[in-house]
Amino acid sequence: MVYYIRHGEMPESRHTYTGRDKLLREELFGLKAFDGEYSLLYHLYDPAEAESISREDKKEFIKINESMHRHIKTMKFKEDSDFFYGRMVLFLNDEISIGIIRPEKNADYYFRNAVADELFFVHNGSGEIISIFGRNKYRKGDFIFIPRGTTYKINISENSYFFFIVSKTHIKIPHRYLNEYGQIKEGCPYYDRDFNVPEFIAPETGVSEYNVKVDYGDYYMNIKRFYPLFDVAGWDGYLYPFTLNIDKMAPIVGKLHMPPPVHETFESDNFMVGSFLPRPFDFHEKSIPIPYYHNNINSDEIIFYSSGNFMSRRGIEAGSITLHVHGMIHGPQPGLLEKSICQKGTDEVAIMVETYKELYATELTLKNEEKDYYLSWKK
Repeated sequence: MVYYIRHGEMPESRHTYTGRDKLLREELFGLKAFDGEYSLLYHLYDPAEAESISREDKKEFIKINESMHRHIKTMKFKEDSDFFYGRMVLFLNDEISIGIIRPEKNADYYFRNAVADELFFVHNGSGEIISIFGRNKYRKGDFIFIPRGTTYKINISENSYFFFIVSKTHIKIPHRYLNEYGQIKEGCPYYDRDFNVPEFIAPETGVSEYNVKVDYGDYYMNIKRFYPLFDVAGWDGYLYPFTLNIDKMAPIVGKLHMPPPVHETFESDNFMVGSFLPRPFDFHEKSIPIPYYHNNINSDEIIFYSSGNFMSRRGIEAGSITLHVHGMIHGPQPGLLEKSICQKGTDEVAIMVETYKELYATELTLKNEEKDYYLSWKK
């Protein structure tokens, strides 16, 4: 939940009509059946209309069941396909998939994920997401959140590079950031007004051919229909796509080194997403600002490095992704702890995903990873 939004035309009361000459079709767009977050959308045409439906099997990812610290430099990956077919999955488990997208073209169809929320971080590029809710422009440094069930397409206006997280468990604002009314508390890294919500656009009309690809995890269902998908005359509610730019965020700093939960941006039942951003270091006169060694006893840690100087690791570049696994200690490489003392701040931008279930690599990861990355802690 972010906050209540109302756009466009709708009846005065739910489940009623304004006039027989223009009977809008109400759709409940909601989580947990009728009990979770939801919005109500009012369509000009029947939202369930379909002329044909066909199944399309997905490529199966082979899970590499071997826990190892890993490092992949993804900037060498070539642009490939569109925003949907071009998703390069590097790590996954039964609940989540993580990877990058470097699309070379816009798709000529619409998309809907039926089983998972989608979160993207814009490493580079600009464009817009057009959905049943309206238009969300995106730019470098944006998080883009698309709730499951959203029909949308993307128009890329500048070559774009995305880090993505697709999750079967709902992605949300951390509960500890919210007061009892659902408003973001004072002292959090961002505030309600920092979210960019969909700009309402006039509903499409007329008859043509429209194709939507519905993602069910292991396969797609391709639906063809003759009435517009973006025919919403109005909507209101709490569930919709949004963007949040890291430039709007205010990192929390302290007297001593602050652990990763302080940098939390989003949460889910099975993982958290954190943002490491430019900030001053700790102000204790004898502080060690570099992250201390830690053993992820029951979590795996992904970091996507976007820009800046990453003081705790050598050999890292923009577009690098590291996996540090449970059961293996990790931390600063030799000499970097000493080098960090008396440093005043950092200009890094990095996105962390800490999962509470084991992550598996894919064949794409093994093909492109830095071999013997574990030796980077050897003097």
